[in-house]
Order: sequence, then structure tokens, then C-alpha cells
Amino acid sequence: MTEFAPVPEFALGPEIPESGYIVQELGGGAHFVTQGMINTMFVETTHGVVLVDASPFLGEKLLEAIESVTPKPVTHLIYSHAHSDHIGAAHLLSRNGLKIVSHEITGEFIKDVKNDDRRPLPTETFSGRRNEMEIDGVRFVLDYTGDWHQAGNLFIHLPELKLMGAMDSFSPKSAPFFRLYFSAHVPAYFDAMDQLLEYDYETIVTGHMALPGTPEDVSVNREYIRDLRSAASEALRTVDRDEATAAAKVPANNQQAAIKVWMDAVCARAAELMPPWEKRLGGTDIFLADNLNAIAWSVFID
Repeated sequence: MTEFAPVPEFALGPEIPESGYIVQELGGGAHFVTQGMINTMFVETTHGVVLVDASPFLGEKLLEAIESVTPKPVTHLIYSHAHSDHIGAAHLLSRNGLKIVSHEITGEFIKDVKNDDRRPLPTETFSGRRNEMEIDGVRFVLDYTGDWHQAGNLFIHLPELKLMGAMDSFSPKSAPFFRLYFSAHVPAYFDAMDQLLEYDYETIVTGHMALPGTPEDVSVNREYIRDLRSAASEALRTVDRDEATAAAKVPANNQQAAIKVWMDAVCARAAELMPPWEKRLGGTDIFLADNLNAIAWSVFID
């Protein structure tokens, strides 16, 4: 039986009540909502609500959470990216007049999915790097800076509210999920952490777990992944492939086994080289091997 380190108290977040969700006021009409594993944000405007994503983890609880704050209807839905764990309950919000906004790449991903009516096509898309919208006097800046998670993924910045949304970028107070959140391009993931620190905000909503974050949380995540990269780079430099495969008695004609055994040895050595992080981030024991594997391969081939 696998044993896991206990989640440090600072990474747990609030206990989720029987309602199945928590709503936290962020100021200026903005709110954070979570059910523990997934989170998002919405903004009450003069005439309605602008919502970012609609996760099936929240499902109908999302509308209930919004209605606990305001009776106003959801007028705009912004897709942060195309993944169904974040927008797979968008069909529950569909109605005449709802504006669904995304990058055009996200629209193409959704269009290519067959037999999935949970993700309505966006009604408005944009191309290029930036789209600025003003909705009832609230300014939304949608930036596509690179494929740090999935092509079409957005930074959603509300400058006047000092608020940022970057879904699936990282988890405040916790290590990144599998393979740096399944980053489409690992160098772009590292770039994204630098880019996030170039914006002016006080609170960041990142899509998973029970806590919103701060620029300091971005800095901590950046420091952690840089340690991962340093450890992986040193392990790649020092772990000899021939020695690793010989120790595992890999047959000379089995090149697939050889590359697997070698990279496993690289990641094992990199884990030994990592400085202690368990008192600064939760989940480092759970995702360490996955994240090191992603980064080691990236250092090797990118």
C-alpha cells in the first residue's frame, strides 16, 4: 500500500461545507468559488455576471454559488481553455443571449470534439495575443502568451480589480499536478511563471484546489520548478546510460527498455538532488517523479 505524506495545514484550504462549495469575496464584485478540487471566479457587474469556466466538478452547484451572491443572470462566460474538466458544465448555462468568449484556437478544439454537447461553441473568438473587453465598466484583458498548458490557454487579467485568472497554471501552496499540469510545451510553462509576475494583481485564481493565490505564490512555484530543472539537468549530466542499463540487465537489443531504464535512473537521481520542499509546498512527494520526468525530457530534447 502506497503511503503519502500528510497534506500540510497551510495547503489544505478551508473545509468545504455540506453545500459542496465555498464562495469567497475578492472585492470589486469579484468572487472566488471552489469545491475543494476545482475553482474558478466570477464578477458581478451592473447588469449581470461574467463567469470564467464552468466545471463539471461544480456542475449545478456553480449556479447555486452565484445565486448565493446575486440574482443577476450570467451574461458572459469566458473559456480559459478547452479542457472539459474546466468547461464541461457550460451547457448548464446555455441560454439565448449568453456570450461565450474564447481564443479562436479553443473554439477549434471544441469544434473538433465529436459527440460532446457539454461544451457549447464560443459565440465570440479572437486571434493573436490580446483581446480587451469592457463589460458594464469592468475591463477584462485576455492574453494568449504561449502554449504553457494547452494551445489557446488564456491569462485573464482584471487590472482595476487587481485580479488574475490563469487556469491550470499552478496550485497555490502545492506542487504542480502531473507533468507540470500536462504542459503542452515545458519551456513555455517556465516562461509563463515569469510572465505572470509581469502583471499587476493582488489575487490569482488558478483553477484547482481550494485556495486563491498571490504573486508570492507564483514566485514560490517558479522557485520550485527551477529547482526541479536544476536537479534534472545535473542528473542528466551525471547518470550514465550504459551503466544504468547494465545494472538493470537490459538486453542489448531492447532499445525501448534501455531508454526507459535510463530516464528512470535520471529521475531517481534528480529526486535525490532536490532540496527539501515539504515544508513549503504540499504534494511534493506525490508529483515529484512525474514533474521531474517531464522536465528531464524537456532539458534533454528541447
